[in-house]
Amino acid sequence: MLPARMWTTAAPILRASHGTRGLPVLVGNYLRVRLPTSSLRSIPLRQLSTSSPRHAQYTRFPSEKHRHPSGEVIDNRMKFAIALVAVGGAYYVVHLEKVPETGRWRFMDISPKYETKLAQAAYDELLAEFRGKILPSNHPVTQHVQRVVNRILESSDLGHLRSSEPRRSLVEALDDFWSEDSFTTGRPSGESSTPESGGKEWNLLVVNDPSVVNAMATFGNIVVFTGILPICKDEQGLAAVLGHEMAHVVARHASERYSSSKVFLALAVLLQTVFGFDFGITHLISTLLLELPNSRTQEYEADTIGMQLSARACFDPQAAVEIHTRLAQYEKAHGATSLEFLRTHPGAERRIKHLEELIPEAYSVQASSPQCAGLQNSMSRFRELAPRWS
Repeated sequence: MLPARMWTTAAPILRASHGTRGLPVLVGNYLRVRLPTSSLRSIPLRQLSTSSPRHAQYTRFPSEKHRHPSGEVIDNRMKFAIALVAVGGAYYVVHLEKVPETGRWRFMDISPKYETKLAQAAYDELLAEFRGKILPSNHPVTQHVQRVVNRILESSDLGHLRSSEPRRSLVEALDDFWSEDSFTTGRPSGESSTPESGGKEWNLLVVNDPSVVNAMATFGNIVVFTGILPICKDEQGLAAVLGHEMAHVVARHASERYSSSKVFLALAVLLQTVFGFDFGITHLISTLLLELPNSRTQEYEADTIGMQLSARACFDPQAAVEIHTRLAQYEKAHGATSLEFLRTHPGAERRIKHLEELIPEAYSVQASSPQCAGLQNSMSRFRELAPRWS
């Protein structure tokens, strides 16, 4: 056998012959052993891995002290949500009330005293917004609207227009001189200065703007735009419009919307805190699912109350159906959206059908009024005599 030094220097490469398979082979300066091919095939191959071997371990659930911070955040959110729902739910239930005219339950947390402040603020804003467009009280159009408003107010004992309050005699003025505050006379004062708070004073503003086909009433302030008059055609149609708008005031819908806005805000905070919704998404959800449906409910309610107000004032209830038919034609001609769930008002067809269902009850209300009975007798007598004069 050759020495090690002689092996490495004299025979750098030795290969086994066919008869010597399995003997040592020197490649370079390293000694290797070549195995038979059959032996290589029988040895299972193992994948190389750089990771350490895994062994079964017993893992204990983390204690409260070692809990991940994200779990604490979720727990805090849930606690806040539960507290908000509990407190808000109790506050909501305590402030539920029924609408006297229809019996509908609603949330209301606006006091009459606060309504008085809102009424005066709204009146000042209206004067500033429509300055230069308000027709004077002695204008024929204003007087025409005043006649209809006064009939509705007097027939239902809702009060009087501030500008149409009966003048007092000189003796009455002198008697009340020392008991009145000259700085507050003629302005809403106290808790009974608006119809919502049980008061008897209303304001009427007729705005000369033919491009606005609308009328509105809020906190005892009635605004009629001249653009609505051609669609009304006569006093019957105007009474249907004014009865509806004044019904919003009688039912305190403005205060209800102001109260409901707090519920919508609380819901948005809840969705944003617990579920992580974006504020825009929460606003969209509250608008489509709560705010707009509630607005349409108020419109139906105002239709019901308004038709009774106009019928009690001896106006024809059928005029409400006719004017809404004309309004539907106007909206269709001017490209109004037909998607009811995106509107603050009900769809035209559904609304007209609702009004037609109210007509029998409105006629019964009208028949129970002595004033209307006398008027109906006069009209019947006129129809009987009219053919003789022609």
